[in-house]
Amino acid sequence: MKRVLVLATVLVFGVSAYAQKELTAKEIYRANRDGIVQIYVNNQFSGTGFIASADGTIVTANHVVTTKQSSFRQYASDIKVLVNGRATPYPATPIAAQVPDEQVNYDTAVLKIAESRLPSLALGDWDEVDIGDELTIIPSFPGMGIPLLAGLVANKGPAQTDLGSRLVNTIIFQSPVRNGFSGAPIFSHHGHVIGIVTTKVFGISPAIDAVRQQLAASSQSSTVIIQGVNFAPTMTELINVLDQNLISGVGSGVDIGYAKKIQTEAAKGMKKEESAPTTHN
Repeated sequence: MKRVLVLATVLVFGVSAYAQKELTAKEIYRANRDGIVQIYVNNQFSGTGFIASADGTIVTANHVVTTKQSSFRQYASDIKVLVNGRATPYPATPIAAQVPDEQVNYDTAVLKIAESRLPSLALGDWDEVDIGDELTIIPSFPGMGIPLLAGLVANKGPAQTDLGSRLVNTIIFQSPVRNGFSGAPIFSHHGHVIGIVTTKVFGISPAIDAVRQQLAASSQSSTVIIQGVNFAPTMTELINVLDQNLISGVGSGVDIGYAKKIQTEAAKGMKKEESAPTTHN
């Protein structure tokens, strides 16, 4: 009996230790790069996403698949997902038919593509990381393939943003982020996705948006001619170019919790539909 108890204790301890194994950024990258996807809106690259389940559930940032004109409250008309290693993108359907306020607030969207047996990423918990812990970020970008980024947690905690009234669990990390990385997964050192990259919540993007709006307003209200050039709209275009190419030394992201909630609710809904009695006329 004692031998059985000792053996059981050893097995439990071994499984627990394995579950908490810390992985290197290289190990996390190699295990998960095939689960990274590119999001295209109206045939233009819009951002990064990742496969959350093998049945074609895709997670990304809400602003990647919605329009600026609607303040990110209406989906773009044509959303496609390019799976790593595939030649043709898949049409994607948002799980939520309309964009709810929560989705905007947490800047998180969940899509579905008609594909199965896909390489999926393991979703973890916000509490897996703390200030000073190492993170791995795997974005996607045309021309760059699937790059590997790594950095430390600079800060984390609930924050009030301009996207909604609810506090958002926000993480600030020391790693370069540029346009197109939004929607990328943020991994803990256990190899679990604990967050989603978005600079709409915190970082350089809100400041750039504010400058762009000021310049756009000034170009409509006044004309500043310098050497034959209308200065205000030219500066607006410059800001747009910077937004496409600026690389920051710090990034930010939001908690994966909202995406997990939406995925769980969708799975429950599918089970109810499958178990519903079929009527015959």
